[in-house]
Amino acid sequence: MSDLAPAHVIAPRRRPLAFELVFVVLVSLIVLVPGIWRYTLVDPWETHYGEVAREMLQNNDWVHTEWRGTMDGNPGDNEGFRSKPVLQFWMMAASMRALNVAPHGGYSGELTDTPMTMVAIRLPFILSAILGLVLLWWMLARLVSRRCAWFTLLIVGTMPMFCLISRQAIPDMPLVACTMGAVALFTMAVEDGARPIFALFHVGRRRIPIDARHIVLGISGAFVAIQAIYYMFYFFAQPTLAVRGAPNPAISLPFMMAGAFAIMSADLWLIVRLPFVLIGGVYSAIKNLPVPTRQPGQTLWRHVFDDILGGWDAYAADRVVLTALLFPVALLLGDTWRDAATWARRIMRIEPITTMRQLYLLGCYFLLGVSILAKGPPGLTVVGVVGALYLIVLGKWRDLYDGGFELKRGVALLLVVAIPWHLAMFYADGLRFINEYLFQHILNRAAAGVDDSFGTFARANSGPMYSAQMGHGMWLWGALLPAALAAAFMRSRLETREGRVRFMMALWAISAVAVFCLVQTKFHHYILPALPPLGVLVAFQFDDIWEGRDRFHPLWALVAVGIVLLICRDLMFEPERWIEMFVYRYDRPWPTGDPYTIDPSQGFLILGIAAAVAIPLLASRFPRVGIAAVCTVGLAIGVWSLQSYMPVAGRHWGMGDAMRTYYKQRTVYGQHLVYFSNDQLAKDWRGVTTTWSFDTVIPDDLLEGQPMTIKVGIAKDNDEKLLDNEITLVGTTTKIGEHTITVTFAPGERAKLDPLIKTKSAPKGRARKPLLTVDADRLIGWQLYWRGENFWSGDEVWAYLPEQKTQFNKTDNVELLKYLNDHQRAPLGRRYFVITEAGRAPSFKSIVPTARGRDTYDVIDTTSNKFSLGAFWL
Repeated sequence: MSDLAPAHVIAPRRRPLAFELVFVVLVSLIVLVPGIWRYTLVDPWETHYGEVAREMLQNNDWVHTEWRGTMDGNPGDNEGFRSKPVLQFWMMAASMRALNVAPHGGYSGELTDTPMTMVAIRLPFILSAILGLVLLWWMLARLVSRRCAWFTLLIVGTMPMFCLISRQAIPDMPLVACTMGAVALFTMAVEDGARPIFALFHVGRRRIPIDARHIVLGISGAFVAIQAIYYMFYFFAQPTLAVRGAPNPAISLPFMMAGAFAIMSADLWLIVRLPFVLIGGVYSAIKNLPVPTRQPGQTLWRHVFDDILGGWDAYAADRVVLTALLFPVALLLGDTWRDAATWARRIMRIEPITTMRQLYLLGCYFLLGVSILAKGPPGLTVVGVVGALYLIVLGKWRDLYDGGFELKRGVALLLVVAIPWHLAMFYADGLRFINEYLFQHILNRAAAGVDDSFGTFARANSGPMYSAQMGHGMWLWGALLPAALAAAFMRSRLETREGRVRFMMALWAISAVAVFCLVQTKFHHYILPALPPLGVLVAFQFDDIWEGRDRFHPLWALVAVGIVLLICRDLMFEPERWIEMFVYRYDRPWPTGDPYTIDPSQGFLILGIAAAVAIPLLASRFPRVGIAAVCTVGLAIGVWSLQSYMPVAGRHWGMGDAMRTYYKQRTVYGQHLVYFSNDQLAKDWRGVTTTWSFDTVIPDDLLEGQPMTIKVGIAKDNDEKLLDNEITLVGTTTKIGEHTITVTFAPGERAKLDPLIKTKSAPKGRARKPLLTVDADRLIGWQLYWRGENFWSGDEVWAYLPEQKTQFNKTDNVELLKYLNDHQRAPLGRRYFVITEAGRAPSFKSIVPTARGRDTYDVIDTTSNKFSLGAFWL
C-alpha cells in the first residue's frame, strides 16, 4: 500500500477588499444621502457659495469667482468673491450642470422650483466625505484589521459634526476628506510601500498591462491637463488682463504646468531639460567621452535615454550651474567641487517609479494639492506637522536623504495641482485678489483673527482648546475619548505595525488639535479636521476590547456616562449648538416662540439615556454586547441628527420657502431684453415670426390670454443703462408650459424689429452675453445680508439692469426711498415684495412712501422665524 500524500491545512480564503469597499460606499450613501432635499439651503454659507457656482455657469467662467452685491448696499458697487479657493465652486457647478439644475445660470426662479437644487449643491460634499471615509477604511483594513476599519467608519461617519457638515456645501468637508486620504496614503507608504508595482489588469488584444502607476498618474495628470487646456482657451479669449506686463498666460501657464508635471517621469524630465542636456552632449563630444553600446534585448528608447542622454546629463548646463551655486556651501563645509557635483546630481536626479511607496506618496501629495484648492493651507499644515513629527520621533532622516519621501516629485505635483488657479485668478483680478485672499482671509485669519474672534491654547470662543465644540460635535464618541487617548499612549508599540499605525493616528490627532487651537480665528467648524483621528483612536480601543487585548475599566465608564449626560443637558437646553457648528453667526436664536417653537429636547434625552445605559456594558463581563449597544446608539445619534434634527432646524436658517412664495405670487408682465450689438439681436430674432417664448417659474394666477410685452433694446457702448434703441412688442399669453410662457404678438408687432435686424453692428471688445430678464413684480431685499437673497433669486436683486438693483442693506433707507420714488425703475400700479429678517418685517410699512403702499402692505410668508416676506402695491 503506497504512502498517503501529506495533508496540508488550507486557510479559508478571505473576501477581497474590493467587495467590502463597495459595501463601505453603499452604507455611507445610505446613511448620508437620504433627505438632503428635505430642507432649504442653510444661510449664509451654502447660498453664498452656491451663488458663486451659479455665476460660474451663468458667465461660463470657471476661473474668476464672482458674487455680485455689497455689504453696504451701494448699487454701484460689486463686492466680488475672493475669500475661498475654487474647488467647492467647481464641485457645485459641475454637479448643477450634470443634474440639469440651472445648467447655464437658471431661468427666473428656477432654484426655488425644485428640490434638486439642494441635491445638486450638497451631493458633491457628501461624495467627498465618502472618499475620505473609504481611504481611511482601506488603510486600516490593510494595515490593522477590517474590524477596526468598520469601527472607524461607524464612529467617524456618525459623529454629529462630521455627518452634518458632510451635507453642507462648505469647503470644510473637501478639506477634511483630502486630509484623511493624505494621512491614509502616507501611512500606507511608510508601512506597506516596499511592494513592487504589479499589473492590475490588461487591456486590448496586445494585453497591455495597467498598473497603479497608470491610475495615480492618470488621475493627477487629467486634473492638471483639464486645467491647462481650459486656461489656454480662457486667456486666449480674454486678452485684457488685470496684470500689465505679464507673459501671456494662455501660453505661459499651460507650458509651466506641463513642465512641472513632466517631473513625474524620469524620461519626460530629461525631455523637458533637453536643451541643457544637449549642451552636455556637446561637451561630451568635445571631450570624446565614450558612449555605451546598446545591450542585447535593450529597446532603442531605453538605450537613448539611459545610455546616451543619461551620459550627457552628467554635464548638462543646468546641473553645472547648480553645482556652481552649491560650491560655496561645499567650501564652507570643507568639501570640494566633486562633492558639490554629487549634491547637484542628487537634487536633479529623478528615479523611476518602481514601488508602491512612491505611488502612495504621490497620491498623498496630490490630495494635499487638492486640499489647498479646497480651503487653503490648513490640510497641508496638519499633514506636514504629522510627517515632520514622524520623521523626528522615529529618526527617519536617512530615508529623507535617500529620497524615500519623494519630495521632488511630490512638491512639484502639489504645486502644479494647487498653484495654477491662483495664478489665473491673479492674472484676471490683479493685486486685489492677493490682498483679500492671501492677506485678509488666510494670513490674518491665522495670525490676527477676524470678526472679533480670538483664541490661543489658553482661550477660545467657547472654552479652552475647542473643548465645547469637540464635545457637542462628537457627543457619545467624545465621552469615550479620554479612555481612548489613554489607551493610545499605553498601547502604541513601535515594534509592531498595528502599534505604529496607532501611533500615527495619535500624531494626527495631536497635530490637528494643536494647529487649529493655535489659529487665531476660532469658528466652530474649524476643529472638524481633528475629529476623524480622534474617532480612529476610539475605534482602536473598541478593536482591543473586542479581541480581549484590553478591558474598559469601570472608572472610564463612569467618566464617559458623566460626559454623555452633561452634553445631553447642554443640547436639551441649547439645541442650537449643533447647527452653530456650521452657520458662523452664533447670535441668531433657536426658534422657541410660537408659532415657531421647535423642541428636540425629548430626542436628545432619549439618546442621552440610551448612551448612558449602553456605556457601562463596555465594562461588564460581556464587552462585545457593550460595543454592539454603543455602536447602535452612535448610529442612532447620527441618523437622528440627519433625519430629524436638521430638517426642522434647517428651514429656519434659510429663506428658500419665502422666496418660493414670491415667485408663485408675483405677476409676470413680459420680458426685457438688452443686446450689445445688432448682430446679437438678429441672431435671436431673425427666425421669429409671431411667437416668442421665455422661461420662468409659472405664477399661480397666470392665465392664457394675459397681456405680455417684450421690450427689446440695444445697449450703448456696452452699457446696459444707456440704450440706443428700445422697442416694445405687445402680445398675449397663448401657451403655458411647465416653466415656459409663449407669447403671440399682435399683427405688425414683430416687424418693428426689422430695421434693427437689417443693420449690421458687432459688439466692441469682448462680446457680453445678452441680458434676458423677466419683467415682473420686483423683490426688494431690505436690511438683509444673509446672501441667500442673491442665490434664490438667481441674482435678480442685484442684476445688471437699473430696475433690478433692489438689494438695500443700509439702515438709513436712503437708496431704498430713492428707488421707490423713481417710477422709471419702480413703476406705479405694481405689486412689490420685500424679503427681510422676521423681526423687521412689520416695521417696513412705515417706510413705504405712498398711502396706497402703506395701506396694502402685509406680511404674507412667515414660514421661518428668521425671514419674512411682505408685499404691497405702489
